[in-house]
Amino acid sequence: MYFRHQTFRKYQDKLIKDVLKAIETNSCLLANAPTGLGKTDAVLGAALTKALEKNLVVFFLTPKISQHKIALEVIKGINEKYGLGIKAVDLVGRKYMCIHPSLLNLDHDNFYTMCKALREDEICSYYGKAVGYSKEEKITANLLKKELEKQNVYEFENLMEFGKKKEACPYELLISLTDSSTVIVGDYYHLFIKPVREVLLKKARKELEDSIIIVDEAHNLPSRLRANLSKTLTEFMLKRVDYELELVGGEKLGIVESFKEWVKSILKEKREATLSKEDFINFVEQNFEWENLKSYLEEAGVNYSKITRRNSFCLKVSSFLSLWEEEGGEVRIAKKSKYYSISKKLLDISSQANILNQAYSSIIMSGTLHPVEMYKDILGIKKPIMRAYPSPFPARNRLFIIQKGITTLYSKRGEELYKSYAEWIDKVFQASPGGVAVFFPSFEVLEGVSTFIKSNFLKQERKSTPSKNLLILKKFRSKKSLLLAVQGGSFSEGVDFNNGEIKVLIVAGLALEEMNIERKALVDFYEKKFKKGMDYGYIYPAVTKALQAAGRAIRREQDKAVILLMDERFRWSNYFKFLPPESYIITPNPIKYINEFFK
Repeated sequence: MYFRHQTFRKYQDKLIKDVLKAIETNSCLLANAPTGLGKTDAVLGAALTKALEKNLVVFFLTPKISQHKIALEVIKGINEKYGLGIKAVDLVGRKYMCIHPSLLNLDHDNFYTMCKALREDEICSYYGKAVGYSKEEKITANLLKKELEKQNVYEFENLMEFGKKKEACPYELLISLTDSSTVIVGDYYHLFIKPVREVLLKKARKELEDSIIIVDEAHNLPSRLRANLSKTLTEFMLKRVDYELELVGGEKLGIVESFKEWVKSILKEKREATLSKEDFINFVEQNFEWENLKSYLEEAGVNYSKITRRNSFCLKVSSFLSLWEEEGGEVRIAKKSKYYSISKKLLDISSQANILNQAYSSIIMSGTLHPVEMYKDILGIKKPIMRAYPSPFPARNRLFIIQKGITTLYSKRGEELYKSYAEWIDKVFQASPGGVAVFFPSFEVLEGVSTFIKSNFLKQERKSTPSKNLLILKKFRSKKSLLLAVQGGSFSEGVDFNNGEIKVLIVAGLALEEMNIERKALVDFYEKKFKKGMDYGYIYPAVTKALQAAGRAIRREQDKAVILLMDERFRWSNYFKFLPPESYIITPNPIKYINEFFK
C-alpha cells in the first residue's frame, strides 16, 4: 500500500484495513476516528492504492478550504516516496478564484448569475483566455493548459497567481486539469449540490460510479446540506427589489405592504407559523404569472449588477422563487422578527447524500462521528461498515470531569447563575498550571458570565475576523491565559491549539437549539422516520458541539489536559449516552481533582 510514513500510528492499521475492505466490497465506511489517529494519511493512502489499481478517481471533500492542505501534503509525500507522479487538484469555488474586477464584491447568488451572464455574452476576457470563445482563443487556452500539466499537484493559490499573470480565469484553468487528475480535493458542495456536481463531472470526465468519495469532518455534513438548500424571503428584500427595478427602468412590484398583510394573516398574532407551498404561490399569482416573474427579476438583477457592480436583491428573490417550487422533506415557515419573512427549511438530506451510495465506495470520517449509527440513518447509507476507533493518546494524559450542581438550563439563566459560573471559572483558572479555554453555549451566556469574571481574559467577539482570532490565539499562547469562546464557533473548530497551550478546557453548558417550528419539525421528522426524534434532531447536535470544543484540548501524544463538562445535564442518561466511552469523575467540586491530576 502507498503510505508516506515509515510506520503506522496506534490503531491506524485498523482504519486502513477497514478502508480497503469498504472499497473491495463497494461499501460505505463510517469512521469515528479520534484526533491523533492520522486518519487523512490512512484513508487517502488506502484509497489511492485502490484507485490506481482499479482506475478510479478519489474525491476528498472538506467543509473548509483551509483543510485542503493536509490532503495535498499526503499526495505530495506519496509522490516523493514512490516516484509515482500522481496528479491532484485543489478545487475551490469559482467565486473564490475569480479575478474579474466587476464580480469581486458580489455575494454567492449574484456572483454566479453575473458570471454566467458574462460568459454567455462572451464579454469575460478572462474566461476567453482560459477556455476560448473563438478557434484561435481555444488554441491559446490549450497551450496554457499544457504549461500547467508539467506539475503534479495543483494548489489553488498557485493557480491564482498563474491566472493573474496570464490574465486567464484561474477557476477554468484549474477545472481543466481535473480530467487528468486521480485525486480531486474540494468542498462538500462540489459533489452534494446537483447542478455543481453535474458541471464538475462533465468537465472532469468522471463518473460517480467510478469514484471513491471521502468526506472529512463529516459531522458537519448534515447541517451544511440543510443550509445550502434552505432560503428566506423578507419584506426588506422586496423593498430593495422595487428600488432596483426603478433604477433599471423596470416596473416596480409594489407588493411590500400586501406581503406584510398576507404574512400577518398567516401568523394570527403568533411569532411564527407554518404555511404550504401553494399558499405563497397563490399570493404571488394574484398579481403575477410565476414563471414570468422569475425571469423578469433575473433579467433586471443582471442589469442592476452590470450597472452598479453591487449585489442584486432581484437575483436573490428570483433564486428564492426557484427553490420554493422544489419539494421533498422540508418545512415552510412564516415569521415576524425584525421583518416579516417566509422561509423554506430542508429537513431530509438523504436525497442529497444519496451520491454516497452511487459511488464505487465512500468513506465518511470525523473525530466526532458518534454515534455512527445516527449518521448512517440520517444520510441514508445503504451498505454501511460502521467503526469507532479508540484514541491513540495515553489515557493517563486526560481527565474527564462532569460538574454537578450547576447548569445553563434556560430557565436558570440570570445574574445568580452567571455569578456562579464566573466564580468557578476563576477558581479553575487559579488551579490550572497553564491556559484555560471556556466554551459557552451562546454569546448571550458568554457575555453574562464574563461580566463577573475577576481574572483577566481574552474573548471571542460576535463578529470577529480570522486576523483578530489569530491575534487572540497568539496572546493566548504567549503566557498563561483565560480564553472565553462559543461552541460551534471558529475557536471550537477552525483554530488548532497544537502547542499544548490548553491545560484545562471547560465546556460551560449545552448548546441546545431553541425549540422553534423548524427544530420541532426536524424532531418530528426523525421521530416518524427512525423513532429517535429528540436524539437526532435536538440532543445530539448540541452534544456534537460540546465534543468538538472538548477536542481542542489534546492534539498531540504529549499533551496533558483536563476536560471539564460544567453542566450537570451531561450526567443525565439522555445526554451521557452520547459521550465518548471514557472514565468520568462526577463531582460538585472539580478543583481538587484538577490539582491532583497535574501533580
